[in-house]
Amino acid sequence: MLSVNFLKSDHDTQARRKTVVLAAVFALCVALIATAGAAASYRSVQHGTSLISEFEQLPVIADMRRMVFGEDAVAAGLSTSKNDQYLNILILGIGGAGHDGSLLTDTIILASVDMKEKKVGMLSIPRDLAYPIGNNQYEKINVVHAYEEQDHPGEGSIRTAEKLSAFLDVPIDHVIRIDFRGFEALVDTIGGIKVNVENSFTDSSYPAGDNEWQVVSFKKGLQQIDGARALKYTRSRHGNNGEGSDFARSRRQQLVIEAIRDKLISLNTLADPGKLAKLYSTITNNIQSDMSPWDVIRLAPLAEQFSSKNITNHVLTTGNNGQLNSALINGAYMLFPKNNDWSTIKSLAQNPFQSSADVKAEVAAATQPMAHVELRNGTFRTGLASLVSDKLEFSGFETVKLGNAVRRGYADSIIFDLTNGAKPEELAKLKALLKANVSLSVATLQDDGAKIVYGEEMSVEKVTSDIDFLVILGETSYSFATTAYVH
Repeated sequence: MLSVNFLKSDHDTQARRKTVVLAAVFALCVALIATAGAAASYRSVQHGTSLISEFEQLPVIADMRRMVFGEDAVAAGLSTSKNDQYLNILILGIGGAGHDGSLLTDTIILASVDMKEKKVGMLSIPRDLAYPIGNNQYEKINVVHAYEEQDHPGEGSIRTAEKLSAFLDVPIDHVIRIDFRGFEALVDTIGGIKVNVENSFTDSSYPAGDNEWQVVSFKKGLQQIDGARALKYTRSRHGNNGEGSDFARSRRQQLVIEAIRDKLISLNTLADPGKLAKLYSTITNNIQSDMSPWDVIRLAPLAEQFSSKNITNHVLTTGNNGQLNSALINGAYMLFPKNNDWSTIKSLAQNPFQSSADVKAEVAAATQPMAHVELRNGTFRTGLASLVSDKLEFSGFETVKLGNAVRRGYADSIIFDLTNGAKPEELAKLKALLKANVSLSVATLQDDGAKIVYGEEMSVEKVTSDIDFLVILGETSYSFATTAYVH
Protein backbone atom coordinates (compact mmCIF):
# COMPACT_ATOMS: atom_id res chain seq x y z
CA MET A 1 0.00 0.00 0.00
CA LEU A 2 1.25 3.41 -0.89
CA SER A 3 1.59 5.54 2.21
CA VAL A 4 1.38 9.29 1.97
CA ASN A 5 2.71 11.72 4.56
CA PHE A 6 0.34 14.67 4.57
CA LEU A 7 2.64 16.56 6.95
CA LYS A 8 5.41 18.79 5.65
CA SER A 9 8.87 17.30 5.97
CA ASP A 10 9.99 20.05 8.32
CA HIS A 11 6.98 19.76 10.61
CA ASP A 12 8.96 18.16 13.45
CA THR A 13 11.70 20.74 13.12
CA GLN A 14 9.19 23.58 13.28
CA ALA A 15 7.51 22.03 16.30
CA ARG A 16 10.81 21.72 18.13
CA ARG A 17 11.68 25.30 17.26
CA LYS A 18 8.36 26.53 18.66
CA THR A 19 9.03 24.59 21.84
CA VAL A 20 12.48 26.13 22.14
CA VAL A 21 11.05 29.61 21.51
CA LEU A 22 8.41 29.14 24.21
CA ALA A 23 11.04 27.83 26.61
CA ALA A 24 13.30 30.78 25.86
CA VAL A 25 10.45 33.25 26.37
CA PHE A 26 9.48 31.55 29.63
CA ALA A 27 13.06 31.63 30.88
CA LEU A 28 13.32 35.27 29.86
CA CYS A 29 10.16 36.15 31.77
CA VAL A 30 11.36 34.33 34.87
CA ALA A 31 14.70 36.13 34.69
CA LEU A 32 13.00 39.49 34.22
CA ILE A 33 10.66 38.96 37.16
CA ALA A 34 13.51 37.80 39.41
CA THR A 35 15.66 40.77 38.40
CA ALA A 36 12.74 43.15 38.79
CA GLY A 37 12.00 41.80 42.25
CA ALA A 38 15.57 42.33 43.39
CA ALA A 39 15.66 45.83 41.91
CA ALA A 40 12.32 46.75 43.50
CA SER A 41 13.52 45.49 46.89
CA TYR A 42 16.67 47.64 46.63
CA ARG A 43 14.70 50.73 45.55
CA SER A 44 12.14 50.29 48.34
CA VAL A 45 14.91 50.25 50.94
CA GLN A 46 16.61 53.29 49.41
CA HIS A 47 13.42 55.31 48.98
CA GLY A 48 11.55 54.13 52.07
CA THR A 49 8.53 53.08 50.00
CA SER A 50 6.58 49.84 49.64
CA LEU A 51 7.90 46.94 47.61
CA ILE A 52 4.73 46.79 45.49
CA SER A 53 4.84 50.47 44.51
CA GLU A 54 8.49 50.25 43.50
CA PHE A 55 7.84 47.02 41.58
CA GLU A 56 5.14 48.72 39.52
CA GLN A 57 7.43 51.64 38.67
CA LEU A 58 10.29 49.52 37.28
CA PRO A 59 10.83 50.07 33.53
CA VAL A 60 10.44 46.37 32.66
CA ILE A 61 7.16 45.99 34.56
CA ALA A 62 5.88 49.29 33.22
CA ASP A 63 6.66 48.10 29.71
CA MET A 64 4.78 44.85 30.29
CA ARG A 65 1.74 46.80 31.44
CA ARG A 66 1.92 49.10 28.44
CA MET A 67 2.18 46.15 26.06
CA VAL A 68 -0.81 44.42 27.67
CA PHE A 69 -2.95 47.55 27.52
CA GLY A 70 -1.92 48.31 23.96
CA GLU A 71 -0.07 51.59 24.36
CA ASP A 72 2.13 52.54 21.44
CA ALA A 73 5.92 52.50 21.29
CA VAL A 74 6.26 56.19 22.03
CA ALA A 75 4.26 55.88 25.25
CA ALA A 76 6.27 52.76 26.15
CA GLY A 77 9.51 54.62 26.61
CA LEU A 78 10.73 54.96 23.00
CA SER A 79 9.79 58.61 22.65
CA THR A 80 12.15 60.39 20.30
CA SER A 81 13.51 63.90 20.17
CA LYS A 82 12.67 66.74 17.82
CA ASN A 83 9.03 66.01 17.05
CA ASP A 84 9.43 62.25 17.25
CA GLN A 85 11.74 62.16 14.22
CA TYR A 86 15.10 61.66 15.92
CA LEU A 87 16.24 59.06 18.44
CA ASN A 88 19.49 59.86 20.27
CA ILE A 89 21.41 57.06 21.97
CA LEU A 90 24.57 57.60 24.04
CA ILE A 91 27.10 54.73 23.88
CA LEU A 92 29.69 54.52 26.68
CA GLY A 93 32.63 52.12 26.81
CA ILE A 94 34.50 51.39 30.07
CA GLY A 95 37.24 48.98 31.13
CA GLY A 96 35.20 47.31 33.83
CA ALA A 97 36.35 45.11 36.69
CA GLY A 98 40.02 44.19 36.65
CA HIS A 99 41.17 47.18 34.60
CA ASP A 100 42.85 50.40 35.71
CA GLY A 101 40.38 53.26 35.76
CA SER A 102 37.59 50.72 35.44
CA LEU A 103 34.80 53.34 35.42
CA LEU A 104 36.44 55.88 33.08
CA THR A 105 34.67 56.17 29.74
CA ASP A 106 37.34 55.73 27.09
CA THR A 107 34.57 55.52 24.48
CA ILE A 108 31.85 58.16 24.18
CA ILE A 109 29.70 58.05 21.05
CA LEU A 110 26.46 59.91 20.45
CA ALA A 111 24.42 58.00 17.86
CA SER A 112 21.45 59.81 16.33
CA VAL A 113 18.81 57.99 14.32
CA ASP A 114 16.59 59.85 11.85
CA MET A 115 13.47 57.68 11.95
CA LYS A 116 11.88 59.45 8.97
CA GLU A 117 14.80 59.69 6.56
CA LYS A 118 16.35 56.37 7.70
CA LYS A 119 19.75 57.88 8.46
CA VAL A 120 22.25 57.39 11.28
CA GLY A 121 24.85 59.89 12.47
CA MET A 122 27.61 59.00 14.93
CA LEU A 123 29.71 61.57 16.77
CA SER A 124 32.77 60.39 18.73
CA ILE A 125 33.68 62.59 21.67
CA PRO A 126 37.34 62.35 22.81
CA ARG A 127 37.86 61.29 26.40
CA ASP A 128 40.02 64.38 27.11
CA LEU A 129 37.45 66.94 26.02
CA ALA A 130 37.17 69.59 28.71
CA TYR A 131 33.98 69.37 30.75
CA PRO A 132 33.02 72.49 32.76
CA ILE A 133 32.32 71.99 36.47
CA GLY A 134 31.73 75.64 37.39
CA ASN A 135 33.84 78.57 38.55
CA ASN A 136 35.79 78.42 35.28
CA GLN A 137 37.16 75.00 36.18
CA TYR A 138 37.23 71.88 34.03
CA GLU A 139 37.75 68.15 34.25
CA LYS A 140 38.17 65.55 31.52
CA ILE A 141 34.84 64.37 30.23
CA ASN A 142 35.75 60.71 30.72
CA VAL A 143 35.63 61.07 34.53
CA VAL A 144 31.99 62.19 34.59
CA HIS A 145 30.70 58.62 34.53
CA ALA A 146 33.22 57.46 37.13
CA TYR A 147 32.05 60.05 39.65
CA GLU A 148 28.37 59.43 38.92
CA GLU A 149 28.68 55.65 39.27
CA GLN A 150 30.63 55.98 42.50
CA ASP A 151 28.05 58.35 43.97
CA HIS A 152 25.03 56.49 42.56
CA PRO A 153 25.86 52.79 42.01
CA GLY A 154 23.92 51.28 39.15
CA GLU A 155 22.84 54.67 37.81
CA GLY A 156 26.13 56.02 36.46
CA SER A 157 25.28 55.68 32.78
CA ILE A 158 21.84 57.26 33.09
CA ARG A 159 23.15 60.20 35.12
CA THR A 160 26.04 60.66 32.68
CA ALA A 161 23.54 60.85 29.82
CA GLU A 162 21.64 63.54 31.70
CA LYS A 163 24.80 65.59 32.25
CA LEU A 164 26.03 65.28 28.66
CA SER A 165 22.56 66.11 27.39
CA ALA A 166 22.67 69.41 29.27
CA PHE A 167 26.30 70.02 28.29
CA LEU A 168 25.70 69.54 24.54
CA ASP A 169 22.18 71.00 24.50
CA VAL A 170 20.85 67.86 22.85
CA PRO A 171 18.17 65.48 24.19
CA ILE A 172 19.43 61.95 24.85
CA ASP A 173 16.68 59.32 24.76
CA HIS A 174 18.62 56.22 25.77
CA VAL A 175 22.06 55.19 27.00
CA ILE A 176 24.06 51.97 26.68
CA ARG A 177 27.22 51.26 28.68
CA ILE A 178 29.39 48.24 27.91
CA ASP A 179 32.68 47.07 29.43
CA PHE A 180 35.60 45.25 27.79
CA ARG A 181 34.38 41.82 28.87
CA GLY A 182 30.89 42.49 27.59
CA PHE A 183 32.22 43.78 24.28
CA GLU A 184 34.25 40.62 23.71
CA ALA A 185 31.32 38.44 24.69
CA LEU A 186 28.94 40.32 22.38
CA VAL A 187 31.20 39.91 19.35
CA ASP A 188 31.85 36.24 20.12
CA THR A 189 28.17 35.53 20.69
CA ILE A 190 27.30 36.66 17.16
CA GLY A 191 30.18 34.65 15.71
CA GLY A 192 32.70 37.44 15.17
CA ILE A 193 32.54 40.37 12.75
CA LYS A 194 34.03 41.45 9.46
CA VAL A 195 35.96 44.71 9.65
CA ASN A 196 37.51 46.64 6.80
CA VAL A 197 40.82 47.80 8.30
CA GLU A 198 41.59 51.14 6.64
CA ASN A 199 45.30 51.33 7.51
CA SER A 200 47.88 48.69 8.35
CA PHE A 201 49.49 49.41 11.71
CA THR A 202 51.51 47.91 14.55
CA ASP A 203 51.17 48.81 18.21
CA SER A 204 54.17 47.73 20.28
CA SER A 205 52.71 49.02 23.55
CA TYR A 206 49.29 47.42 23.83
CA PRO A 207 48.47 46.78 27.51
CA ALA A 208 48.80 43.14 28.56
CA GLY A 209 48.14 43.59 32.30
CA ASP A 210 50.44 43.95 35.31
CA ASN A 211 52.36 46.80 33.66
CA GLU A 212 53.27 44.58 30.71
CA TRP A 213 52.86 45.26 27.01
CA GLN A 214 52.40 43.19 23.90
CA VAL A 215 52.67 43.78 20.16
CA VAL A 216 49.48 43.81 18.09
CA SER A 217 49.31 44.29 14.33
CA PHE A 218 46.56 44.71 11.77
CA LYS A 219 46.84 44.54 8.00
CA LYS A 220 44.80 46.71 5.68
CA GLY A 221 41.74 45.08 4.18
CA LEU A 222 38.57 43.18 5.05
CA GLN A 223 39.06 40.52 7.71
CA GLN A 224 37.08 38.35 10.11
CA ILE A 225 37.91 38.96 13.78
CA ASP A 226 36.68 37.54 17.08
CA GLY A 227 35.88 39.40 20.30
CA ALA A 228 39.44 39.54 21.66
CA ARG A 229 40.80 40.77 18.34
CA ALA A 230 38.00 43.33 17.98
CA LEU A 231 38.78 44.71 21.44
CA LYS A 232 42.43 45.17 20.51
CA TYR A 233 41.42 46.93 17.29
CA THR A 234 39.22 49.39 19.17
CA ARG A 235 41.54 49.93 22.17
CA SER A 236 44.91 50.36 20.43
CA ARG A 237 46.35 53.84 21.03
CA HIS A 238 50.03 53.58 20.13
CA GLY A 239 49.99 52.26 16.58
CA ASN A 240 52.11 53.63 13.77
CA ASN A 241 50.95 54.77 10.31
CA GLY A 242 48.66 57.48 11.71
CA GLU A 243 46.80 55.13 14.05
CA GLY A 244 48.48 56.22 17.28
CA SER A 245 45.87 58.57 18.70
CA ASP A 246 42.48 58.65 20.37
CA PHE A 247 41.09 60.30 17.26
CA ALA A 248 42.08 57.40 15.01
CA ARG A 249 40.85 54.97 17.65
CA SER A 250 37.45 56.71 17.70
CA ARG A 251 37.15 56.19 13.97
CA ARG A 252 37.93 52.48 14.37
CA GLN A 253 35.30 52.18 17.11
CA GLN A 254 32.66 53.54 14.75
CA LEU A 255 33.67 51.02 12.09
CA VAL A 256 33.30 48.18 14.58
CA ILE A 257 29.83 49.37 15.63
CA GLU A 258 28.79 49.30 11.98
CA ALA A 259 30.25 45.81 11.60
CA ILE A 260 28.29 44.54 14.63
CA ARG A 261 25.11 46.02 13.20
CA ASP A 262 25.73 44.36 9.83
CA LYS A 263 26.36 40.99 11.48
CA LEU A 264 23.21 41.16 13.59
CA ILE A 265 21.15 41.88 10.49
CA SER A 266 22.75 39.07 8.46
CA LEU A 267 22.15 36.57 11.28
CA ASN A 268 18.48 37.48 11.77
CA THR A 269 19.30 37.09 15.45
CA LEU A 270 15.87 37.84 16.87
CA ALA A 271 14.43 34.88 14.95
CA ASP A 272 16.92 32.45 16.49
CA PRO A 273 16.02 31.57 20.12
CA GLY A 274 19.48 30.17 20.87
CA LYS A 275 21.26 33.36 19.80
CA LEU A 276 18.61 35.45 21.53
CA ALA A 277 19.22 33.62 24.81
CA LYS A 278 22.99 34.08 24.54
CA LEU A 279 22.64 37.76 23.71
CA TYR A 280 20.29 38.25 26.66
CA SER A 281 22.84 36.65 28.97
CA THR A 282 25.58 38.88 27.58
CA ILE A 283 23.48 42.01 27.99
CA THR A 284 22.38 41.33 31.55
CA ASN A 285 25.88 40.49 32.77
CA ASN A 286 27.98 43.14 31.06
CA ILE A 287 25.81 46.01 29.86
CA GLN A 288 24.09 48.81 31.79
CA SER A 289 21.26 50.61 30.02
CA ASP A 290 17.92 52.29 30.57
CA MET A 291 16.53 50.24 27.67
CA SER A 292 14.44 47.21 28.58
CA PRO A 293 14.45 43.96 26.54
CA TRP A 294 11.14 45.07 25.08
CA ASP A 295 12.72 48.31 23.84
CA VAL A 296 15.45 46.32 22.09
CA ILE A 297 12.94 43.94 20.52
CA ARG A 298 10.93 46.89 19.19
CA LEU A 299 13.98 48.73 17.84
CA ALA A 300 15.93 45.81 16.36
CA PRO A 301 13.76 45.30 13.25
CA LEU A 302 14.29 48.96 12.32
CA ALA A 303 18.01 48.32 11.81
CA GLU A 304 17.30 46.52 8.54
CA GLN A 305 15.69 49.66 7.14
CA PHE A 306 18.89 51.70 7.40
CA SER A 307 21.42 51.40 4.60
CA SER A 308 25.13 51.55 5.46
CA LYS A 309 25.38 54.30 2.84
CA ASN A 310 23.24 56.49 5.08
CA ILE A 311 25.56 56.32 8.09
CA THR A 312 27.58 59.50 8.74
CA ASN A 313 30.62 59.39 11.03
CA HIS A 314 32.19 62.37 12.78
CA VAL A 315 35.22 62.48 15.09
CA LEU A 316 36.09 65.60 17.07
CA THR A 317 39.78 66.20 16.37
CA THR A 318 42.62 68.71 16.59
CA GLY A 319 44.64 69.87 13.59
CA ASN A 320 43.93 72.30 10.78
CA ASN A 321 40.66 70.61 9.80
CA GLY A 322 39.60 69.75 13.33
CA GLN A 323 37.42 71.51 15.85
CA LEU A 324 39.72 71.32 18.89
CA ASN A 325 42.93 72.65 20.40
CA SER A 326 44.90 71.11 23.25
CA ALA A 327 45.76 72.97 26.44
CA LEU A 328 47.51 72.28 29.75
CA ILE A 329 45.18 72.99 32.71
CA ASN A 330 46.80 72.53 36.12
CA GLY A 331 49.08 69.88 34.66
CA ALA A 332 46.29 68.01 32.87
CA TYR A 333 46.04 68.02 29.08
CA MET A 334 42.55 68.80 27.87
CA LEU A 335 40.87 69.59 24.59
CA PHE A 336 38.93 72.81 24.05
CA PRO A 337 37.03 74.10 21.00
CA LYS A 338 38.95 76.47 18.78
CA ASN A 339 38.45 80.11 19.70
CA ASN A 340 36.66 78.79 22.79
CA ASP A 341 33.52 78.55 20.64
CA TRP A 342 31.40 75.66 21.92
CA SER A 343 28.63 76.33 19.40
CA THR A 344 30.45 74.37 16.67
CA ILE A 345 30.64 71.22 18.80
CA LYS A 346 27.06 71.58 20.02
CA SER A 347 25.86 72.07 16.45
CA LEU A 348 27.57 68.86 15.39
CA ALA A 349 26.03 66.98 18.32
CA GLN A 350 22.59 68.33 17.50
CA ASN A 351 22.89 67.53 13.81
CA PRO A 352 25.44 64.74 13.19
CA PHE A 353 23.89 64.09 9.78
CA GLN A 354 25.48 67.20 8.31
CA SER A 355 28.11 66.34 5.73
CA SER A 356 31.78 66.96 6.37
CA ALA A 357 34.79 67.12 4.07
CA ASP A 358 36.37 63.67 3.83
CA VAL A 359 36.39 62.25 7.39
CA LYS A 360 39.51 60.21 6.65
CA ALA A 361 41.34 63.38 5.60
CA GLU A 362 40.26 65.12 8.81
CA VAL A 363 41.57 62.31 10.98
CA ALA A 364 44.81 62.07 9.02
CA ALA A 365 45.41 65.81 9.28
CA ALA A 366 44.59 65.82 12.97
CA THR A 367 46.86 62.97 13.92
CA GLN A 368 50.10 64.07 12.29
CA PRO A 369 52.46 64.09 15.30
CA MET A 370 55.14 66.62 16.01
CA ALA A 371 57.54 63.82 16.81
CA HIS A 372 57.77 60.09 17.47
CA VAL A 373 58.88 59.25 20.99
CA GLU A 374 59.87 56.05 22.78
CA LEU A 375 59.54 56.10 26.56
CA ARG A 376 61.53 53.90 28.94
CA ASN A 377 60.88 53.90 32.65
CA GLY A 378 64.12 54.53 34.50
CA THR A 379 62.47 54.60 37.92
CA PHE A 380 60.89 52.03 40.22
CA ARG A 381 57.48 53.66 39.87
CA THR A 382 55.16 51.16 38.19
CA GLY A 383 53.30 52.48 35.14
CA LEU A 384 55.18 55.80 34.87
CA ALA A 385 55.83 55.41 31.13
CA SER A 386 52.14 54.80 30.44
CA LEU A 387 51.09 57.85 32.48
CA VAL A 388 53.60 60.09 30.71
CA SER A 389 52.50 58.74 27.33
CA ASP A 390 48.90 59.77 27.98
CA LYS A 391 49.97 63.32 28.77
CA LEU A 392 52.39 63.67 25.85
CA GLU A 393 49.82 62.54 23.33
CA PHE A 394 47.78 65.68 23.70
CA SER A 395 50.80 67.91 23.45
CA GLY A 396 51.50 66.77 19.90
CA PHE A 397 53.82 63.82 20.49
CA GLU A 398 53.16 60.26 19.39
CA THR A 399 54.49 57.56 21.71
CA VAL A 400 55.28 54.57 19.53
CA LYS A 401 56.71 52.29 22.22
CA LEU A 402 56.81 51.90 26.00
CA GLY A 403 59.17 49.85 28.11
CA ASN A 404 61.67 49.79 30.96
CA ALA A 405 65.20 51.13 30.89
CA VAL A 406 68.12 48.74 31.28
CA ARG A 407 69.05 50.52 34.49
CA ARG A 408 66.68 51.85 37.16
CA GLY A 409 67.09 54.61 39.71
CA TYR A 410 67.31 57.66 37.42
CA ALA A 411 66.80 60.92 39.27
CA ASP A 412 66.67 63.08 36.13
CA SER A 413 64.94 62.26 32.88
CA ILE A 414 67.19 62.10 29.82
CA ILE A 415 66.27 62.78 26.19
CA PHE A 416 68.33 61.28 23.36
CA ASP A 417 67.89 63.25 20.15
CA LEU A 418 68.00 60.78 17.25
CA THR A 419 67.15 63.45 14.65
CA ASN A 420 70.60 65.04 14.81
CA GLY A 421 69.02 68.40 15.64
CA ALA A 422 66.37 68.32 12.89
CA LYS A 423 63.49 69.09 15.29
CA PRO A 424 64.74 71.73 17.73
CA GLU A 425 61.30 73.12 18.65
CA GLU A 426 59.94 69.69 19.50
CA LEU A 427 63.06 68.89 21.52
CA ALA A 428 62.77 72.11 23.51
CA LYS A 429 59.10 71.49 24.24
CA LEU A 430 59.71 67.88 25.31
CA LYS A 431 62.58 69.01 27.55
CA ALA A 432 60.40 71.61 29.27
CA LEU A 433 57.43 69.28 29.77
CA LEU A 434 59.45 66.46 31.32
CA LYS A 435 61.99 68.67 33.10
CA ALA A 436 64.60 66.53 31.39
CA ASN A 437 68.23 66.83 30.42
CA VAL A 438 69.32 66.39 26.81
CA SER A 439 72.13 63.92 26.22
CA LEU A 440 74.89 65.04 23.91
CA SER A 441 75.95 61.49 23.11
CA VAL A 442 75.51 60.42 19.50
CA ALA A 443 73.68 57.19 18.65
CA THR A 444 75.86 54.45 17.21
CA LEU A 445 74.45 52.47 14.28
CA GLN A 446 74.87 48.70 14.45
CA ASP A 447 75.06 46.16 11.64
CA ASP A 448 71.45 45.07 12.17
CA GLY A 449 70.20 48.63 11.67
CA ALA A 450 69.55 49.22 15.37
CA LYS A 451 70.99 52.16 17.25
CA ILE A 452 72.54 52.24 20.69
CA VAL A 453 72.92 55.09 23.16
CA TYR A 454 74.54 55.16 26.57
CA GLY A 455 72.61 56.01 29.72
CA GLU A 456 73.86 56.46 33.25
CA GLU A 457 76.89 54.41 34.27
CA MET A 458 77.38 53.57 30.58
CA SER A 459 74.30 51.36 30.48
CA VAL A 460 73.54 50.40 26.87
CA GLU A 461 70.08 51.18 25.51
CA LYS A 462 69.32 49.57 22.16
CA VAL A 463 66.85 51.39 19.89
CA THR A 464 65.04 49.36 17.24
CA SER A 465 62.04 51.66 16.58
CA ASP A 466 61.92 54.40 13.98
CA ILE A 467 61.71 57.31 16.41
CA ASP A 468 62.84 60.89 16.84
CA PHE A 469 63.52 60.89 20.56
CA LEU A 470 64.31 58.21 23.13
CA VAL A 471 63.38 59.29 26.65
CA ILE A 472 64.56 57.57 29.81
CA LEU A 473 62.17 58.75 32.49
CA GLY A 474 63.53 59.79 35.86
CA GLU A 475 61.92 61.10 39.02
CA THR A 476 61.77 64.62 37.55
CA SER A 477 58.95 63.49 35.22
CA TYR A 478 56.76 62.07 37.97
CA SER A 479 55.00 65.35 38.79
CA PHE A 480 54.18 65.84 35.10
CA ALA A 481 52.60 62.39 34.94
CA THR A 482 50.56 62.56 38.12
CA THR A 483 49.32 66.12 38.42
CA ALA A 484 45.77 65.87 39.78
CA TYR A 485 42.88 67.00 37.62
CA VAL A 486 40.81 69.98 38.72
CA HIS A 487 37.65 68.80 40.50
